[in-house]
Amino acid sequence: MLDILVYLYESFRMAELAPDRDALEKRLFAAGFEEADIHAALDWFANLSDSATHPDLALAHYRHYAPEETERLSAACREELAWLVSAQILDPESREWVISGLMALAGEDIEPEHVRWMTLIVLWSRGVIEHFTHLEDMLLNHEPGRLH
Repeated sequence: MLDILVYLYESFRMAELAPDRDALEKRLFAAGFEEADIHAALDWFANLSDSATHPDLALAHYRHYAPEETERLSAACREELAWLVSAQILDPESREWVISGLMALAGEDIEPEHVRWMTLIVLWSRGVIEHFTHLEDMLLNHEPGRLH
């Protein structure tokens, strides 16, 4: 699923420029992705794009992880998420979408790099990213604990 989302991110620098779902499905299938994976990724992406902001999430600065989340998200991944929130890259609602996307990665071991890619995808889809290159560089080339 993450490969498909990264492909979409890299192909369409602005989420609203992506073609309709049928055209996307054809393009992704032609690119070699499996049909079931395409549907799962596009379903998750559609839910993300259509979601409304929940006002109570703005108050949720600390995140308690459910047992199934701690099983899938290593301490390094949870530290990465905490760093992204403390650096004010992710707000609490975007953090929840990142976690949702990570948990939807069936059968994959989740690494901190996956957290950073999912962060880019969530921010991109929500129209939060204004300066792609800077954020990509900061997230994909950062060392834990360093902001620059």
